[in-house]
Amino acid sequence: MLTEKGGMQIPWVPGLMHAEGYPVGSLTKLTIYLAQLCEKEGAEIYTGFAATELVEDAQGRIIGVKTGAKGLDHKGGQKSNYLPAEEIRAKTVVLGEGAFGVLTNRLLNRKKMHGARPQSYAVGVKEIIEVSPNPDRVGEIMHTFGYPSDMKTYGGGFVYWTAPNQIMVGYVYGLDYANPSANPHKLFRKFKAHPAVQAFIRGGKAVAYGAKVIPEGGYYSVPQLYNDGVMIVGDAGGLVDSLRIKGIHIAMISGRLAGETLAECWKKNDFSKQQLGQYDVKLKADPVWQQLKRVKNVRAGFSKHMFIGVMNAGFAWATCGALPFWQVSMEEDYKGMRPLSECKPDEWDIPTSQLQPDRLTDVFMSGTKHEEDQPCHIRILDKDRCVKECLPKYGAPCLHFCPAQVYTLEEDHIQVDFSNCMHCKTCQVKDPLRNVEWNFPQGGDGPRYTRM
Repeated sequence: MLTEKGGMQIPWVPGLMHAEGYPVGSLTKLTIYLAQLCEKEGAEIYTGFAATELVEDAQGRIIGVKTGAKGLDHKGGQKSNYLPAEEIRAKTVVLGEGAFGVLTNRLLNRKKMHGARPQSYAVGVKEIIEVSPNPDRVGEIMHTFGYPSDMKTYGGGFVYWTAPNQIMVGYVYGLDYANPSANPHKLFRKFKAHPAVQAFIRGGKAVAYGAKVIPEGGYYSVPQLYNDGVMIVGDAGGLVDSLRIKGIHIAMISGRLAGETLAECWKKNDFSKQQLGQYDVKLKADPVWQQLKRVKNVRAGFSKHMFIGVMNAGFAWATCGALPFWQVSMEEDYKGMRPLSECKPDEWDIPTSQLQPDRLTDVFMSGTKHEEDQPCHIRILDKDRCVKECLPKYGAPCLHFCPAQVYTLEEDHIQVDFSNCMHCKTCQVKDPLRNVEWNFPQGGDGPRYTRM
């Protein structure tokens, strides 16, 4: 647990929080490896295309997806390389588009498939730091909570020594925070400046950057994961252990169980909603579902106060999730923001350096790339509300919460620089007026995570 100038090592850590004897590595490289295995088995993988709509038949069954048109200019006109949208039909569509997926959320809203409690998110930012080679420290891990979060915001960091000269450092901040001037990127820099983290990275150089939102709501926030013609896997379904902030293993298991269900559907030539429901049965019979159930109220407790959250987590561990026995309430994240007049601005600053790059330098290191002459994929629904409502009440929090500096204030309006976007969806989650709509850019545009 970190304090502003120090911290303390937790004297006893529950077994479920341990991860000893496992290798650490790059998720990007693992994903590429798995894709190659799939292609060897005959799967076809098409990159560079965004599925922008779900296609339904007259009975409301999902029967495929529609890709976005490519080759449009910033006004929506057709350029010389224009490619129209196409429909791709399928017996079943599996949505694995990650946290706050656009198609997933449209489906959940339209079919009323949401969980018992609103989904809650955190934004995670991460850098790769190059340091002097030290093979003996490869595999070291540190997880933290406390500083620089306040006592009512769920936040914590991690350090993973993944290679002799490479360390992954990240910070995760709950998006139900109250202060409109809170800046996750600045909090990340605070975290890196802490002595406990400096012990790992001092003298290093940041070489890569990434950001994404993480679904933390847990068990009660998991939606219905199947419907007629569709299944939902991984982060898209909120399948994350909200105490350990780990979901890769659950995502992979959900994908495997979805695949097994589809194999059975194929053998029986039965892709009905009832048969697809076997995916839900399989998932709830798997041990990972018990992991979710065991910590079903942990994240909600931290939304009240850190000490309540810690006690809540202790009760959950001691009783295998039986206590607290009721469903602890949580609001949607954007409702947590308070007016600027009620909050103290964060005036902390530190000079930029190779170890402490500013936001735009980090964005450059993410490799994000968008064709400039295309329709803006981030739409402010009512620009007048930004100036007349948001700016005087909240001080334009989009200037702070975006980890990629997409939004800037120019005279009397908010300017959107979509070319900086890292597709983290923080703006869609946290905007207090619900005045931002995130859509798909041209397929293939976005961050280039080659080392993360």
